[in-house]
Order: sequence, then C-alpha cells, then structure tokens
Amino acid sequence: MSSSRPEIELSAMGAVRPPMANVLAAATQREQQGFNAIWWADHLLHWFPSSIWSPELVPQAAKQATPHVWFDPFPIIAAAAGATRRVKLGVGVTDVVRRHPVQLAQTALTLDHVTDGRFILGVGTGESLNITPIGLTNDHPVRRLEEALTVVRRLFDSADPVSFDGEFFTLRDMSLGVRPVAGSPPPIWLAAHRPQGLALAGATANGWMPIATDPADYARMHAQVVAAAQAAGRAADAVTPALYARIVVTDTAEAAARAIEDSLLLRFIALTRPAEAYIRHGGDHPLGAGAFGLTSLLPTDYGRTRALELARAVPQQVVRETVIHGTPADIARQIEAFIAVGVRHVQVTNMTPLVDPHLGPDSEGLLSEVVQTIRSGPVGNPSSGR
Repeated sequence: MSSSRPEIELSAMGAVRPPMANVLAAATQREQQGFNAIWWADHLLHWFPSSIWSPELVPQAAKQATPHVWFDPFPIIAAAAGATRRVKLGVGVTDVVRRHPVQLAQTALTLDHVTDGRFILGVGTGESLNITPIGLTNDHPVRRLEEALTVVRRLFDSADPVSFDGEFFTLRDMSLGVRPVAGSPPPIWLAAHRPQGLALAGATANGWMPIATDPADYARMHAQVVAAAQAAGRAADAVTPALYARIVVTDTAEAAARAIEDSLLLRFIALTRPAEAYIRHGGDHPLGAGAFGLTSLLPTDYGRTRALELARAVPQQVVRETVIHGTPADIARQIEAFIAVGVRHVQVTNMTPLVDPHLGPDSEGLLSEVVQTIRSGPVGNPSSGR
C-alpha cells in the first residue's frame, strides 16, 4: 500500500437467515477474508413486497417462502462473538422507535462484555417497513434519535441514577450498573443522509455510515458532518467517515451489467434511493416527488400490479447507480474514488446473490479479491474483464 494512503478499514454484512450454522460459518469466513468488522441489519421486513415473491418473478422464491426472513441481530452478534476472535461486530443499524434507549444501552453494554470490547452500536432514525406494520409511529425522527442518544450516553458514562425529562423519553432514577469492559463504552455510529441527521452525526457520533454511490454526493455530506463536529467543539476527524457500499461483482463488467438489468429485486432496492437520484435523470421518484424510499418505502402497501408498476418506473440508469458493480478491479477503483474524498471505513455488501442467485457462489471468491485489491492500494485503468 502507498505510504501516503490512509489506513482503510473494510467490513461486510453478516448472514441474517437460518440455518444458524451458516450464520456462524459466514462470520468465521469474513474474519478469515481479512475484514475488520461485520455488521448485522436490524429488520423485521425486507424491501420486497410479498405480492411479487413467486418463482416466475423471483428465483429465490423457489427455495424461500417469504422475503421477510430476518434473525434478531443482537443474539446473533453474541453467538458470532464465540465464533470469531479479532473482527469487530456491529448492528448496522437499529432504531430507537422499536428499541427503547435504556434497553438499547443495556444490550450494548452486555454485548461489549460478550464480545470483549468488539461491539459497535449502529443507530438510525428508523424505516417505515420496520415501524408502521407493528403500530408504531415515528414523528420527528431526528429529534427522537438525538434525545435517545443523550439517554444512552448518560447511561454509558455513569452507573449513578439518571433522571431525564424529554419530549419522547422519561427516566426516573434509572441506572445501569454494568460498566464497559475496558473502560470506554461501545462506539456509536449513525446512518444519516439529510442535513439534520448529518449535523447530529457530527455533533455526537463516533462513526457515520451513509449509503452512497457517487463520490461527489458523499463529499458534500461528509463536509456537513465535519462542520457539525467542529461547531460542537470536536476535532474535524472525531467521526470516522464510513461508506455502505452495495456491490455486484462478476468476472466481467458486461456480466455485472446484464445481471443488474435483469434483476427485479434490485429495482426495489433502487426505490429506497432519494428523490435526487431520480431528478438527476429527469424524473420524480416513483413513490412521489421528494420521496426518500429508505425511510418511507412500505412493501406491505403494494399488491402485485402496483408493485410491478413501481419497479418498471425506476429508470435503468438509477438501477445501475444503486450498486457499485463490475470486476474486483472495477469495484476497487470505484471505492478508491470514495477514499479520495475522505472515506476511512467501507462496508462492502455483496448484493450479487440477490441480483442473480446463480452468480452467488462465484461472488464469494471474487469478494475476497475485492478486499485484497483495495488493501493493495489504487489500481489502474478499467477493463471489460479480468
């Protein structure tokens, strides 16, 4: 690696579905592949409507009866701690609507001990698909998150009783006697994309991990995080700038492009993108002008006809821009562009099996090559194959 290039941490998404043996084997494999961290999503539902989940539309439906199969990430992290030794283990991300901040603080401190200091608490404002179906509401999500983080921090910092009167949460002489295993509490990372959330990340978080596929968009958001950190009296580099990078990796760039174009499921992932991604290509978001599908998409709202209409309404260019794709060298080169604008931690999320299950097995070996290529530093000009 070039001596002028900063040290880059790489992480991966953990397996979230049965059987449990596969989950632990995947965690062990990620550690052996050289990843610095593994993250587990905290979902109840997936982004895909059940109405389109049938084998003639979705190959995965032949083996999995529903798209909504998710383990609870917290016991999974505890189990993975016993199957790994070095790699950090994080929830990426949970919310403070389903998870009360006192319970979240207790869980985080417990996992801090279970993992021997390797746990990372990732939090966001929450998504409709995990909140609305269980009868909860999420008014003023950033204010709620800010208040919850205040509660969590106070419980992290002291075992003394805490009383708190907030807009969303109230505590009366609440205390958590469990102390951090090594003196410092688990780091808190935020997922944020909008100005209020970016300001909160800069003012309070240890790490920040947005979804992005455009380095210029990332640089704009990162500048807001840095400005907020400095305004709060923190160092400009107080917040680790991370990237959630969805990738589709194949032997050739052409194969990756074909797989993306043919994937119905990826079109629903594209619906989670912000309105700006659609405006760039001359149209409004299919969910409505100004929509941000990551927080508003509710797959239970759509029968098959409407779901397929929405999928067809996603421009092909938006679908392509939803993932970083190509050969391992192509992907490393694109990620290098984010490193050049400040990224220091990359979660490399392999979407290849979702896009095309037939490409899944080969993508594991190619993923290892992606890691090795990024570790070795900047690569040369793109090519159509390897």
